[in-house]
Amino acid sequence: MSTIRERIDATGKKSYHVQIRIKGFPPQTQSFDTKTVAKQWAAHVESELRNGRFMPRAEAQKHTFKELLEDYRDKVLIPTKPKELRTQGAQIDWWIEKLGSYSLADLTPAAIGKCRDELMQIPYGKNKDKKRSPATVVRYMALLSQAFNVAVREWQWLPESPMSRVSKPKVNNARQRYLTDDEHTRLLAAAKVSANRYLHTILITAISTGMRYGEIMNLRWRNITFDDQADLGLIMLETTKNGEPRGVPLVTQACVAIKTLHKEHAKKHRGHVKPDALLFPSEDDANKPVEIRKAWETTLGRAGIENFRFHDLRHTAASFLAMDGATAPEIAEILGHKSLQMVKRYSHLNKAHIAKVMTRVSQRRLDKKSAGETEQSGISGDERNAE
Repeated sequence: MSTIRERIDATGKKSYHVQIRIKGFPPQTQSFDTKTVAKQWAAHVESELRNGRFMPRAEAQKHTFKELLEDYRDKVLIPTKPKELRTQGAQIDWWIEKLGSYSLADLTPAAIGKCRDELMQIPYGKNKDKKRSPATVVRYMALLSQAFNVAVREWQWLPESPMSRVSKPKVNNARQRYLTDDEHTRLLAAAKVSANRYLHTILITAISTGMRYGEIMNLRWRNITFDDQADLGLIMLETTKNGEPRGVPLVTQACVAIKTLHKEHAKKHRGHVKPDALLFPSEDDANKPVEIRKAWETTLGRAGIENFRFHDLRHTAASFLAMDGATAPEIAEILGHKSLQMVKRYSHLNKAHIAKVMTRVSQRRLDKKSAGETEQSGISGDERNAE
């Protein structure tokens, strides 16, 4: 229960000191200038305590925003998502620079919203005209949401996350650039004559499997299993963007090309394949993937392909699957999407396949039935036209 005591200081000013004592909880105290506000606070805190929702503001005042992000980086990001440290570490540094000195109690949605606007509007990097895309800003904000959620649920530094009251910019994920059949042929032909010996294999692996750039470039021989009886194999990705392992079938040209690399690697190491060795290592450092940026750009130019990014090879794989009749669940499983929402952008590409199915049904059922009815009526098509 709560107790409110009136106090008068040396100048004659009144204040009201509230003390709340409930069994099982530490005492809560606060002072107010008016008795009405004191009663309101007491009623609110008693209700929150009894329902297990109250967290004193004093706890949030003990910790700064900088402390929150540094602890999130050291205790959560590095142990559980070390591969994301390069990207999210830079985002953490940016937020600390902007708002690090704030206590968590004083960090408002308005302050975060102001930084969101700065992320979107102010150019960055060497190119003074380059601005961050809405998708990039959303990733900056997602980092904060994750950090605040940990602080609320596990560390109990805050009663709630301020991110629930900060709107995110709208992201347009409508990009559907993929290779046409002609572009596909030209690209692989140009890759074959590239100075980078791995580029052609990397590209056909990307198109065949739909794997992400980072997944391909960090493949090691322990991730590959071959079928000795056919040009088939299986790629086992230990960790993916979704944080879960995934198996990807390795077929046809991609399987043949990787088998060739496998034989070359074994020959180079006296018949022994090192499980931890990269499939596509750099010549300067075998523990780092080969750099393909320059070779990739040269190959695009040689093939006459414009407005195309490496990630569009993933769109190409999904598009080819859709056009060959793969269902949305099948595409989602191959690409490693957790929901069907991400593959809806390809749904229109399998309309030709659906039309073929509908045509077959029509020819087998409707046209056959129509022909039977004509014969039964004894009226020929020419006679019907004459009528």
